[in-house]
Amino acid sequence: MRRGRYHLTGLLRILSETQNLSFTWIESVCFYVVCSVPMAFAALNVVQQVVAVNKTTFDVYGRNGSSIARIIFNFLHSSLWGFIYPTSVNLIVLLYCFLCQNFCRQINRITRDIRQCRVQNFTLSKHANISAQEARNGDLLHLTQRVFSVPSFLISAAHFCSCITVLGSLIVDAGTYIKNYTLFCQSVLVFLNSSGGFLACLWTAGGLPLAEDQMKDAFRRKMRERLHLFGKVDEDCFQNELMQKASFLISGCLIVYFQRSSILYLLGTILTYSILLVTKAQSIRKNNDHKKCLRISRFLRKFTICHIQYANILKEHCFKMN
Repeated sequence: MRRGRYHLTGLLRILSETQNLSFTWIESVCFYVVCSVPMAFAALNVVQQVVAVNKTTFDVYGRNGSSIARIIFNFLHSSLWGFIYPTSVNLIVLLYCFLCQNFCRQINRITRDIRQCRVQNFTLSKHANISAQEARNGDLLHLTQRVFSVPSFLISAAHFCSCITVLGSLIVDAGTYIKNYTLFCQSVLVFLNSSGGFLACLWTAGGLPLAEDQMKDAFRRKMRERLHLFGKVDEDCFQNELMQKASFLISGCLIVYFQRSSILYLLGTILTYSILLVTKAQSIRKNNDHKKCLRISRFLRKFTICHIQYANILKEHCFKMN
């Protein structure tokens, strides 16, 4: 993001000059929820240390303290760590999703203009206007891809690894989380933030090719109506240019392609991983139980042998006494 800050500044400046950039109520709610996550982490950490662990003294740089100032310090310290991850990452995700959603609204506006336009008014000048708007959106999309290509890939990898790690710990080490509810809440909060950020990227960025396909379909239908009304017309240049152009697909470093169909693949991967973890955990428990049984049987065998030897010694001793 730091390397592409100049491109990002130029992109935001162009969008602010040509469009009305403002959050919808859903985006505003998401922004406030993301910003409140560090305080939730900090509150859970303080509750874990004060209520669950019954710890009223805090170790701050090697010194113990029991005052309210130490609790405030711990709260701020936990808030800072919560802001580093996942809040700062999800703020970038929120900006990325906001830009993608804004481009989707622009494409949907073009589609709505095509559908509402009368067949008689759908002339070459209207085609040129639509082509110019589509080309401008394409240039801005390429600039967005240039800015967020590497960050989106790193964010996707971080969120996916975080989801897998938390899910694995919840399955394998379930006993620890059952005893410690605050730790369980923190893990669930991390999982929800990571999975929510990843799904938001896939859903919003994956809506761009769908919006372009709808625009092309509306343009094709309007051209078909004009052809049926006026017969053969020499207006195929813009149609060929628009139809032959592939739908723009945003990716992260050309490795992770953001499509809505990828959500099913992601859920299938997590489900498969969960089944493997459950199977592995059960096998580990069986092996541990088997090892415990072997230890008990060995102990009983050794105890029996010692008891027999001791009984033989007593018999010999009694025989000598007689």
